[in-house]
Amino acid sequence: MANDTKRLLANTLRQLMKKQALNHITIDALTTAAHVNRNTFYYHFDDINALLEWLLNQEIISRVQANLSAKNWQDKYQMTLDYIKDNASFCLSIMRSLGRPLLEQFLHSVGESVVTQVVLDIDSNLPTDVTTDIVNFYAGALSAQLVLWLDGDLQEPESQLMARADLMLSGTIELIIKNKQKA
Repeated sequence: MANDTKRLLANTLRQLMKKQALNHITIDALTTAAHVNRNTFYYHFDDINALLEWLLNQEIISRVQANLSAKNWQDKYQMTLDYIKDNASFCLSIMRSLGRPLLEQFLHSVGESVVTQVVLDIDSNLPTDVTTDIVNFYAGALSAQLVLWLDGDLQEPESQLMARADLMLSGTIELIIKNKQKA
């Protein structure tokens, strides 16, 4: 039942964002459109950003993290590209609003999920600080590419994004780990 209400609020938020910027959507407008009261909203979420975060987590993070491995990181990254492309107006609306930092954080989380599993598949005994450094660096690179893609209104072909990500992740992380093991 709780997830049904959350889903209702999320779907209503999506509908409202088709007509107006996220910055201009109020809790009152959202709850009125969803036919629920304010208390119902606040029972589930602290604010609209919390709802947006929940929505993004439901729609992509949980899917990307499922069965993630170094052998299929390309598939998971492609899922992210597909989500952004399939939900372009929604994602672009977030990027052009006060929700931009939330979307950037979300994209960084996707990058962290992808890169962490690649690193762990290569060497699960790597010291935590080294793993963290590698993940932060490469997750930042992947998320920056996605932000640039969104800022460019998704004009760059997905194949170029995939090729760039493949170039960054294939072999370079292994080389870094080998160099660290020699040191």
